[in-house]
Amino acid sequence: MYYLCLLLWVTTAACQSSKEIYQLLSKAHTNQNLVASPVSIETILSMVFMGAGGSTAQELQSALRLPSLDKQATAAKYGALLNDLDLQGQKEGPILKLANRIYVNNQYSLNPNYNLAVRDPFKSEAELISLANGPLAAQSINQWVLDQTSGKIKDMIDPGSMTSDVKAVLVNAIYFKGQWASKFNPARTRASTFQVTANKSVPVQMMAQMGTFRANYFRDLDAQVIELPYLNSNLSMTIFLPREVEGLSALEEKIVGFARPLDAKEVYLKLPRFKIEFRDELKETLEKLGIRELFTDKSDLSGLLADKSGGKVSQVSHKAFLEVNEEGAEAAGATSVAVTNRAGFSTFLVADHPFAFVIRDANTIYFQGRLVSP
Repeated sequence: MYYLCLLLWVTTAACQSSKEIYQLLSKAHTNQNLVASPVSIETILSMVFMGAGGSTAQELQSALRLPSLDKQATAAKYGALLNDLDLQGQKEGPILKLANRIYVNNQYSLNPNYNLAVRDPFKSEAELISLANGPLAAQSINQWVLDQTSGKIKDMIDPGSMTSDVKAVLVNAIYFKGQWASKFNPARTRASTFQVTANKSVPVQMMAQMGTFRANYFRDLDAQVIELPYLNSNLSMTIFLPREVEGLSALEEKIVGFARPLDAKEVYLKLPRFKIEFRDELKETLEKLGIRELFTDKSDLSGLLADKSGGKVSQVSHKAFLEVNEEGAEAAGATSVAVTNRAGFSTFLVADHPFAFVIRDANTIYFQGRLVSP
């Protein structure tokens, strides 16, 4: 299961593509477990774009790789994505939902045009909050995040951050829970070791099964790739296992936008049970992608609030959780923006050293990360 939530605080003033965002996070957290939701980060920043103007909007449009400054086109894009998720939710299969909420300081009011522009396409409800009691306001937002992520993402908002200069907090939460189409039998799970580096190993519980999976060994990647589908769904987890124990860093740079054919074959698969918790501040990452004015007093967010006073983004926080076991995967996350067999045989795959993964369908990467040490 995987959960993710993104929040954006707008304070008073005195993307780049998701693949690039992940690559920057990966380089900033070398040799660390990592999980993030590219679609969540893109969604919340696109909601900011909907209220931005001038060069602030241009920076966001360029970084997010939006085709133009046409905000109606952006709204239509996310409207289609969320409608598709709604349709998926009506079928028997994984739970995958994405929710947005705008919390507005009750000393201000949301621009009606902005509210109209994001309410239906982004399915984003607006709610007034009082910052006379900052901890109580934080508790309210944290409870919403907790509810949307089935209790996995806790304490997303620091109560001390909810001060009177916060104008608004934009929140995105994504939740995923899926069962493997081919489950692992818990009776076959055994104590084993995971080789973190050439000189370091840690104990793990290793799951095992023999089954038919789409998989291949790619010589140019020097890695095995296997796709583990979820039951009654077009969603899957794709695992990228480098041949060398310490080959993950080089591999991650090669698999950006991976879209290669995989062959159905009998595979003996061993995969560790694991859990990842990750949190990071994204401001520096986004600045590297060219989103800079948004964090300065020159920021133009005049379309966000009714008085057109705008504001600037002071903080972007991302928090995520992922657990993989015999049944399937469970994940959660939150992001906040403040305004204010290693021989290469594809039929034998043992994930007993660092590997990368994505959870996706044919069009969208919902979660991406790597396991360095269970």
